Amino acid sequence: MPFLVMWLILGVVFCTAEIFVPSFFIFWFGIGAFAAAISAFWSDFIIQIVIFITVSAVLLIFTRPIVLKLFMRHDSPKKINIDDIIGKRALVVERIDELENTGKVKVNGEIWRAMTSDDSTVEIGNYVKILKVEGTLLKVEREEK
Repeated sequence: MPFLVMWLILGVVFCTAEIFVPSFFIFWFGIGAFAAAISAFWSDFIIQIVIFITVSAVLLIFTRPIVLKLFMRHDSPKKINIDDIIGKRALVVERIDELENTGKVKVNGEIWRAMTSDDSTVEIGNYVKILKVEGTLLKVEREEK
């Protein structure tokens, strides 16, 4: 019976630690500890350790990826292929003016900082063509009407 209490305490500690370090890693060891606690009713300590390790490893390997997909934040930044936006048309949503260091465009639903390649000014509502990407800055040219 002393091993039963030990496994239960260990399970609670692991599951509680998961609350403070949400990685869906420690939690599986808590479940393994609870499984070992159940086995404490009929098996010796070595079997309990084997059950703890086996249950923890199986859950970690097979269920963690599924849980991460279900519960991870979906509002993280989108991954885009930079080459896909080169040559595209973008809407000016903030006046592009190098002297005032302003300029933003909207492309594919995302807002990017922008500067014209010839240092000209482009007013809000006009369209520009994306020439290249320099970090988080788009080099654009005014689209002729």
